[in-house]
Amino acid sequence: MKQASLFYEPEPQSPRRYLPVLTVTENGKGVLDVDTIKGCSFGMKAYPDGGCYGECYAAKTAARYGIDFTKSVSRQFCGLWHRTTLTKIMMAHPVSWYRIGTAGDPCHDWTHTVSTMRDFSWAKKTPVIITKHWEILTDEQIDGLRWLKAVVNASTSGLDSDAELSHRIVQIERLRSSGVRSVCRVVTCNYGKSEWARSRKEKQDYLLSLAPVIDNPLRVRLSNPHVLNGDILITRRDDSVGGGRTVSLHGQVYLGSCTRCPDQCGIEMSGIPKTGREEEIMGMAICQETLFNDKAEFFYVPSVIGSGYETDVATLALEDGIAHRAARKNMQIHSAIILKINDEFAGFMTFQNNDIVKEFCLLQSVIRPDRHTDDLYKRMVLEAISHNTNNYPAIMTTNPKSTFETPALFKSIGFETYLEMSGFHYMVHGKLEDIRMKILAHITMTNVWEPNKAKWLQLKKDWNAKIEEAGALRGVANPLYASRDGCWQGTNGFANVVTGHAHNGNASVLDPVACEVILRFFMPRDGRRVYNPFGGGVQFGFIAGSYDYEYIASEIRQNQCDANNMICQDLNSAKWIKSDSSTYEPEGMFDLMFTCPPYYKVEKYIDYDGQPPEGEINSFSTYDQFRDALFSGYKIALAHLNDNRFFVVMTGDSRDKNGGYYCHESETEIFLKSWGLSVYNKIVYVESEFTRLAHAKKTMNMRKFPKREQKIIVAYKGDIPVIKDLFPAIGRL
Repeated sequence: MKQASLFYEPEPQSPRRYLPVLTVTENGKGVLDVDTIKGCSFGMKAYPDGGCYGECYAAKTAARYGIDFTKSVSRQFCGLWHRTTLTKIMMAHPVSWYRIGTAGDPCHDWTHTVSTMRDFSWAKKTPVIITKHWEILTDEQIDGLRWLKAVVNASTSGLDSDAELSHRIVQIERLRSSGVRSVCRVVTCNYGKSEWARSRKEKQDYLLSLAPVIDNPLRVRLSNPHVLNGDILITRRDDSVGGGRTVSLHGQVYLGSCTRCPDQCGIEMSGIPKTGREEEIMGMAICQETLFNDKAEFFYVPSVIGSGYETDVATLALEDGIAHRAARKNMQIHSAIILKINDEFAGFMTFQNNDIVKEFCLLQSVIRPDRHTDDLYKRMVLEAISHNTNNYPAIMTTNPKSTFETPALFKSIGFETYLEMSGFHYMVHGKLEDIRMKILAHITMTNVWEPNKAKWLQLKKDWNAKIEEAGALRGVANPLYASRDGCWQGTNGFANVVTGHAHNGNASVLDPVACEVILRFFMPRDGRRVYNPFGGGVQFGFIAGSYDYEYIASEIRQNQCDANNMICQDLNSAKWIKSDSSTYEPEGMFDLMFTCPPYYKVEKYIDYDGQPPEGEINSFSTYDQFRDALFSGYKIALAHLNDNRFFVVMTGDSRDKNGGYYCHESETEIFLKSWGLSVYNKIVYVESEFTRLAHAKKTMNMRKFPKREQKIIVAYKGDIPVIKDLFPAIGRL
């Protein structure tokens, strides 16, 4: 079967589509083109013979390069590093604005277009959008354009149909009445004397009266039918920049570079006719601009301490209450953006570039209540993020009590919530896989792990789906429980008690999220190899292999080895070896030992012949034989464990025939200590309460409290103080 790869040769397509990767490029007229959309499906559907007016230069260019211009493609950032690189290009360009909509109409995906402009907003350049309004803007998107101070050029022409013109004029007025600068960009022609030409000229004259306007002459082919019959008059202009030399000029139109153009694509909003509705039309824009009649400035300081703003920051932080930690000296060591309005201190945001963990942390922030607006706060956040020079994942914890540190605000500038707890949103701007350790840390945090919480269940569902998919690909039936023909406490199993029937034979399986946490937290920074004596099910090996660690498991049942090896066949680095774990000697040294061995007489483990293999420890007649064989395998494993490494046992107690515990957990701890290891963590893995409560109805008369936890005993072989140096830092939580 052909395997998927991150790097592949696409099958030839004719014609091909635009690549979905955003670019920032200087065009021939000296302005930056940032096309959020390439291609124009609406325009090409309306005018299949050459696009709008039969003269769409972008469609001609696409055809020249074998690109399908009829398919609109949204062009995205490839990550935070990509966005930062493009923004730096934009900031370095001398022109104060950039243009969207030169080779595709941004209306095909307004949400994406507005979001991209927000991402670029800290470049402090005015976005100019050229659109035919095939799709109309929502009120929320118009709010976004107003906040961005965007200029919208509505592309019109006397060549448009009456219905098209009516629609576009309505959109121009709608934007203007909402406080957005909207320009009527007229594709003009020098028309002839025919009735057809006269009717088009009348439309054109009307459009040119809708000030402010931009006269954009039609660049036309000599072979155009309307040119050939004299309806459209043309001239050759060798001084024309950025397009064809054959143009139709109805007057004295500027044809030079954008930098010297008097129109500047409508950046200056002069020429709006007096309608008697000026206050209504511009009111919303005025309310957005009022603050900036004051002088608002942002200053970067590498550390609050030593900047001269220590007292100002501390005072405002304590007044705010939520940001009170910024008053502490151990927090004022961090960098900050200082906001001053009319030369007076008005706010701050502290942040940290953590090169050890490779993350950019937004910390505390406050703006004086009498000066705060959402727009000003966004500007301060973006000023802080501009100092993320290493393109690390940017993280932020929003406080539900804050009036401005809201999830919605940070979402609007590209952050997403990776965890929500107690009203707090833990958010990141970057790839989720880069902050995976934080997610795992948050859902564990203490030595009591509760796998029934929402985030844990979501991660578990994701891992189980991957295992199910891998099993299905290799024809392994029921891959999560593959070959687990056992029963959890026999006919008295919890599922039997509650439902009257077993589920998957009442077999127990490892929780994949617990496996991932153990693997990520207890594997050293430079570690590569995991050994699992009494290997059992597929979960730990599948996850280790998914992280490209080498995983070796010793397992006595051939059917379990075969199933696991088939499920993990594409991972290459995970392998189960059919062997007696109590005597098996693995090759080489390992960086992590993990085992979740059988609980004595709790489950029945059988092979292809329906019988337990010889030496299967759960079939031994006494607990002492079981324990001694188990510990014999542990001794061998310990001899192959490198120094300054962890040995992790996920285990639990079972009861003897009289109901008393064997105390296996305690014996495991004593064994590990006797072999020189430190018992470093005792973690309680709490299972579902519901079935245990049902089981209690059967056991309470005997004063037996059903057990609903397993223990994860984490032992350490080596020098404890060096753990912080050898294992990866987690960063700020």
